[in-house]
Amino acid sequence: MHEATVSQPAMEKVYLAVGNDEKQCRFFLLWAKDFIPQQKPLVVLHIYRPATTIPHVGLGGPMVASMLREDLVHEYRKNERNKIKNSLKKCLQNCKVQAKMLIIDKHDVAPAILELINKLKITTLVLGAKNRHDWKSKTAITLEKQADPSCNILYLHEGSLISSRHQRVDVCTARKNEMSSLGGCHFSGSSNTTTSKSFSFFNSRSTANTFDAEQLDDPSLEINPTHIFSDNRFNAIIGLKSIGTFKELVSRRISAESSRDLYQEFHSKYCDILSRCDFVDGFDSVLGLDCQNLGKAHWKYMRSWPAVLEYIVSIINTFHVQLKQKHLSCDGFIHEDLLEAAREPLTRLFTVASAVCAHEIRKSPEKLFCILNMYTSLADATPTLRNVFHTESIGRDAEGLLSKLKDSAREIVKEAKILIQTYSSQIAVQDGGGITSLTGYLMRYLRLLVKHRSSLDTILGHGHSDDLLTVEGVNSTCCLVFGLIADLDTVLEKQSKLLSSKELQCLFLMNNTHFILQEIKQSDVRLIVGSRWIGKRRYCIKEYMKDYISAAWGPVTLNLLATKSISPSKRLRTNVLNFLSAGPTPLQNFTWSFNETCNTQMCWKVPCPVLRKELRLKIMEFVTPVYHAHLESLKQSGRGTAADFKLGLKSKINELFEG
Repeated sequence: MHEATVSQPAMEKVYLAVGNDEKQCRFFLLWAKDFIPQQKPLVVLHIYRPATTIPHVGLGGPMVASMLREDLVHEYRKNERNKIKNSLKKCLQNCKVQAKMLIIDKHDVAPAILELINKLKITTLVLGAKNRHDWKSKTAITLEKQADPSCNILYLHEGSLISSRHQRVDVCTARKNEMSSLGGCHFSGSSNTTTSKSFSFFNSRSTANTFDAEQLDDPSLEINPTHIFSDNRFNAIIGLKSIGTFKELVSRRISAESSRDLYQEFHSKYCDILSRCDFVDGFDSVLGLDCQNLGKAHWKYMRSWPAVLEYIVSIINTFHVQLKQKHLSCDGFIHEDLLEAAREPLTRLFTVASAVCAHEIRKSPEKLFCILNMYTSLADATPTLRNVFHTESIGRDAEGLLSKLKDSAREIVKEAKILIQTYSSQIAVQDGGGITSLTGYLMRYLRLLVKHRSSLDTILGHGHSDDLLTVEGVNSTCCLVFGLIADLDTVLEKQSKLLSSKELQCLFLMNNTHFILQEIKQSDVRLIVGSRWIGKRRYCIKEYMKDYISAAWGPVTLNLLATKSISPSKRLRTNVLNFLSAGPTPLQNFTWSFNETCNTQMCWKVPCPVLRKELRLKIMEFVTPVYHAHLESLKQSGRGTAADFKLGLKSKINELFEG
């Protein structure tokens, strides 16, 4: 939890309303850890809706609670409540967040929360939103209409603030201003200065008819120019000892208004980095790297490096312009003073960045995006540094660091390709033909590569002639994307060979190819691969499906197809012999083989519902005509029998591929 935030009255608590989803609870807590001031007590609120049906082992199914003994119902609900309580405790421990828990037993969520708002005088309530672009739900609409006006309601989607009751903002604005808004700075959602309010946590209880004097105690009304130096993300990069002179300079010569604007820019930059670069968490373990030696905490702070650099450079640029204009605030302050104040923090920044570029530090593929953000920020700052430090070594150091960052990025890309090409995991092929972890992570990785396309093209295509990323007529990012997809295809082909049967191999390749296609179609990667590549992938999926049906269901229908080629007289003789020897008929063999195939594939998986439905339909279309033809050859009335078959065995086929 960062320290550069605004305090409020000690008793004013923030209530996080969470459901049964542990993932949502974790998002809430991590968001609160980053954005809620330390002085504000947290309360995790859960509305437990007592179960109306109770599982009953003796009766073989769920029973309505009113039909069971009261002690059984009470015991079951108590156990369920304890499970929720333990789950919340576990989330708090894992996220390292201090908060109280409040579990309320109510059947209706909205009335329960309304009652709590009135009873506990809740002024800040955080709710979840299922849709990133729409906060509205039945509960939210009810609370918006009926909750006390003093209660501000914030809406989160997967850990991102998307809207608030007191200040409606769209998704992009919310992301950009998330930290600055919650940090106690003026919210810049409106350009109209006459209507813009000072929000601490978007909370203002003053209205046109009543004014709360406590709002005047809001420290954001008296901005401290040095509050950024208490931010743990800033200090983790620079360290307080390294910025004594610089801190004093900022404290004395930058106005509160300018300081607030610069601090907002720092927060906005940090939020922008996180939204553009959603790190591929877990990629280390997928590729079999040693996570313990990667310095996760250090890399986490390195995400702040670009924002810290831009903050310092923006201050340097502000002072440089004021010195040239002989501004009043620079009275007695000369250019050498600026150089002296800025030299140490910049040197510290460059030293930290050089350390992570060192060859002996093992950098997993996901670290590429941290390096790219650092490179982009430094490249943007270099002209200012050259202009201000034209006779100093700082400008040369910046250019040297840019070169190191380029080399580091290329090193990470090369190592990533090698790791993918040599990837081997038995776990990947033990999931009933499902999607491998590598496939899922690499698709996310490609999305991020395309987001950083501009800087990647500069870094990977500058002054290098190796064949890693060089293809005539194709830029570096495109070449890298195509290369990684080709590497993944090779890995999947090798992985499929480890599977026990031809049909499972086809299912495995079909699933992963389909997943790759869908992920690419839904991202900007499709602009790189083009429509021709997409068409080829669709064709491959159809071929895998065709090969699967032939390998899995061909032997099943063979029992009936074998009798089709026999002449009527020979077929009659065969039937008589089968009757006398009491051997199975072709129809019995078909039924047995069909059931055996279904039982074998019952645990196989097709994760995509659309693809699963299509595959089931193809199986029916493959098997049913053969069965019809066999009935016709026996001169039976095939309508009723075929209808029974379709009803009976279609249900069995519809149970397949659920995993």
